Amino acid sequence: MGRPGPAPTVDAPPRRFLAGYRTLLDVPGFWRLATIGLASKLAPGMLGLSLLLLVGGTFSYATAGLAVSCSALGQGLSAPLRGRLIDRFAAGPVLLGCLVAHLTATAVLLVTVSRAGPPVAVLAAAAAVGATNPPVGVMMRTVWRHATDGEALTTAMALDASMMGAALITGPALAGWLSLSLSPVAPVLVLAVLTAGTVVLLIGGPPVSPRPVRSGRRAGLLAAAPVRRLLVTNGLFVMAVTALDVVLPSYAREFQVASLTGVYLGVLSIGSVLGSFALGAAAHRLRADRRLRLHLGVFAAGSAALALSARWSPLAVLLVCPAAGLMIGSLFATLRTLGGDLAPHGRVTETMSWLSTLDMAGGAAGAAVFAQLADAQGSRAALALIPVLLLAAAAVSPPAR
Repeated sequence: MGRPGPAPTVDAPPRRFLAGYRTLLDVPGFWRLATIGLASKLAPGMLGLSLLLLVGGTFSYATAGLAVSCSALGQGLSAPLRGRLIDRFAAGPVLLGCLVAHLTATAVLLVTVSRAGPPVAVLAAAAAVGATNPPVGVMMRTVWRHATDGEALTTAMALDASMMGAALITGPALAGWLSLSLSPVAPVLVLAVLTAGTVVLLIGGPPVSPRPVRSGRRAGLLAAAPVRRLLVTNGLFVMAVTALDVVLPSYAREFQVASLTGVYLGVLSIGSVLGSFALGAAAHRLRADRRLRLHLGVFAAGSAALALSARWSPLAVLLVCPAAGLMIGSLFATLRTLGGDLAPHGRVTETMSWLSTLDMAGGAAGAAVFAQLADAQGSRAALALIPVLLLAAAAVSPPAR
């Protein structure tokens, strides 16, 4: 008898476009995790406007704006510490401790505002509200990494970014409606309930995060060069996103189309949400470290097209806005995925917290710098500098491995 011939090859079935989401739906406890993730994004989306309307009803608008800034500053400065505590100790006690302190600070803020207390006390309470906020939203990225892997992880991060984009639209709208329809106190109370609910849901179910890593003396997280480069890239990227949020309203005012301000930003956000969804559907196409520079380049090209359209007409800007925003949500997802990949063992939540801190720092810098540029040089000149910022972010990003 002769040798048997080679076994026939079997072609792998073609990948379907929504395969990533089908894989994610099969993850045990998906709907519970998705509910926690959505609620954890909605609360921060409501916080800024809720504080502004609450404090602004009793104090000056300037004091209300400072209260929002103090809350953001408190949250940004304390985020790495809260993330490190969760990595080193059991998440449940840390989250419960933060929740008790957060609810106490919220109660102090409400009492101080209702009694028209000293503005300094209001600002201190607002800072405490931000500093003690349980980091459920940040921790969800660690939770998704523990519950998924491979393609499902990329899809989960894209879904997380889509939720964040949707919350940035619906959160302020909900806060404004509650404040105007009921009372300025109402959105703050809803925020407290949402925050408490996410903590209870997260720690009340089956374990969804890795065991804490306790070791002796550990090197500082920022000692790792790839992590430092990723943080700088994240800060520059968020600075560019905030620049768009600041310059587009300036452009609308400068060219007498103020009625389009909200439309510009809304369409930009819709493009971001759609881009995130598309990334999750095609998660298997490219690794996160290779996607980062590609997506930054596409975002730079979209921003350049937006700057060019501003030379033509306000309507052209409106038509280009969806394409300009297409990569925003995808880049948030890619940066978080890569942050978890580059994080030292047992430091994932802390790394995600540093990324959140750089979000706030980049946002503050983008608002301050580009508001001044738009005022001094004109909105079209400011728009032209945003692609340069994104190319700089691509240049300093960690190289593909």
